Amino acid sequence: MGSHDSDSSVTFTAGLPNEIEPEPFLETVRLVDSELAYDNLLVGDERLYHNTYTYLALAAANTERVGLGTGVTNPYTRHPALTASAIATVDELSDGRAMLGLGAGSPIVLDPLGYDQSDPIGTVRDAVKIISNTLDGEEASISRPEFALEDTGIDVEPVSDVPVYVAGRGPAILGLGGFRGDGVIAGAGLASVAGMEYAYEHIEKGASKADREVDDLDVVCWAFLSVAEDRETAIDGVNPLVARIVNKAPLKALTAIGIDEADARRVKELEAPHELLPAEIREYVPAAVTEQFSIAGTPEECRDHVDRLREIGVDHVGLLAFENDVHSYGQNLEMFSEEVIDRLE
Repeated sequence: MGSHDSDSSVTFTAGLPNEIEPEPFLETVRLVDSELAYDNLLVGDERLYHNTYTYLALAAANTERVGLGTGVTNPYTRHPALTASAIATVDELSDGRAMLGLGAGSPIVLDPLGYDQSDPIGTVRDAVKIISNTLDGEEASISRPEFALEDTGIDVEPVSDVPVYVAGRGPAILGLGGFRGDGVIAGAGLASVAGMEYAYEHIEKGASKADREVDDLDVVCWAFLSVAEDRETAIDGVNPLVARIVNKAPLKALTAIGIDEADARRVKELEAPHELLPAEIREYVPAAVTEQFSIAGTPEECRDHVDRLREIGVDHVGLLAFENDVHSYGQNLEMFSEEVIDRLE
C-alpha cells in the first residue's frame, strides 16, 4: 500500500461511495493520489450503484501512489472466488497496491435482493478463508447455502500479498477479524473513543485465539466524514444516514457500542427519518450519537476528535466522504487533509 510523508503517526485512508458519478470520482481520485495526505483510497460496494471494481480499475490507471481497495464488499452479492479474482486484477493493474475490505453486508443492501442472511459470521469466515487461499495460489473447496466451490483456484495471479480486512461493528465479526483478518475495519458506529475501546476489546479476544496480538493487525477506525466552517452544515451532511442506522439497529447493539440508551431512544422516535430535512433530524440526533459514527464538524472539532482517538492508540483512520451543502465528496477530503491531517502535531 502507498505511504505519505506526513509528520502524523496516524495513517489516513480516504473512502468514496460508489454512488458518486464517474467524472467527480476520477477528479477526486487524482487529487487524493497527487496532493492529499491519504495513504489509501477505498471504494464502496453498496446497493446497485456504479460497479466497485470498474471504479477501482479506473483508479488504478489514474494513480501511482495510494493503496486501492473495497470499502467494503460482501460475500453475498459477489461469490468469494470472483471477489478474489477481481481484487487480484486490481492488484495487477495497480502494480501491487490492492487491499480488500470484506464485511457481512447491510440488510439495506441485501434485503431487496433476496439474500438469506441467517449466518453472517459463518459466511464471512468461510469467504475470508476462500479469498485468502485462492489469492495465495491454492485451490479451495466449500459447500454452504450462500456459495459453493469445488477444487477451484483463481486464474489471475496478484503481484503482491493482498491484505484482507474484515469489516464490521458487532462482537462476533470484530472477533473474527482479530482471529482471521490481516486487518480489521471497525465499522460504522465505532468512531468515538468508547466505540474504539469496545472494538479493540473484541478484536483482542479473536486475536488471542489465534495466538496473535492486536498490535500485529492493522485496525482501522472507520468514520463518516463531513467538514465545514459552520458546524451545523457539516453535521447535516452525515446525520440523515446516522439517523437511519440508529433508527433501525437493535437498542442492545447500540448501547453495547457506547451509545447512551436515552440518546438512542430519542433517535428511534423518528418515524420516517428519510423523509425529514437535515435540520429537522438535527433536533433528534445528539452530538454524541453523531460522533459515534462520524468525524464531522469544523476543522478544529475534527482535529480534537482525531486527537482523542490517538490518545487511546488509534493509528489508522478511514474516512468515508459525504457531501454537505458547501462541500463535495472531494472537497471534504481536501479540507480534512489540509486543515486536520497536515496540522496534527
